[in-house]
Amino acid sequence: MTKPVAPRKSDVQSKLAYAKHRHQELMSALFAAKKSATDPAFLVHSCADIISSVRECFDYLGQDIIAEYVIPKTTNTKTLTAYANGTLRAYFPYFQGQLTKADSIFHELKSHTPTLYQDLLDFTNRISAKATIPVTLFNYQMLADIRDMVNEKKHDKLLAVVSEADGEYLIENSAVSMIIPIKAQKGWSSFAVEPGTRVERVAEYRFAHNDQEVGEFCLFATNATERVIGSFYADHFA
Repeated sequence: MTKPVAPRKSDVQSKLAYAKHRHQELMSALFAAKKSATDPAFLVHSCADIISSVRECFDYLGQDIIAEYVIPKTTNTKTLTAYANGTLRAYFPYFQGQLTKADSIFHELKSHTPTLYQDLLDFTNRISAKATIPVTLFNYQMLADIRDMVNEKKHDKLLAVVSEADGEYLIENSAVSMIIPIKAQKGWSSFAVEPGTRVERVAEYRFAHNDQEVGEFCLFATNATERVIGSFYADHFA
């Protein structure tokens, strides 16, 4: 069977590139704020922008699956009418029930495109199992976290970020500018620096939702999204 072309793949690539760009800006702003011992401006909004962008990538993939796999083969007149009218509402599945319920739009894939259906089911099962994405440090669970954090924001709750005093080391000299987190470190209890290096304890910013440091989580979320979505596009689209 010839794989369909994915109309929104370029949108996904653009969104991911934008998220990476915003992450670089976020890291620069965090470092500057910690260096000057001030709270970073617009931190919540910057994080929300990155997380919302990577969440939208999954919606684009879901829309491509519906447009290229579900609609051409469905016999459900209600689905066809809603799609034609632009009123069809379906979001990328993160949980098994979104695939296995008989009235789910993605459930139709089971009968006519079983390989794609199984890949989606495997994805939801890996989230439930908190499995590690192969050849990465990323956990599938973070993709569900992204979904939940965006949904909370849509319900008029700001993405809560909490500051932990003395949570990181700021290290700076003529050759190096870096931040080292203290929490959850494994394998070391001290480090050495060159004479004249500035070393001080600075605040760390973490998401209240999952207690993850904001810079690392935004980086991992973007890269995990790119890897998972890239796999779906490579396997099921031209």
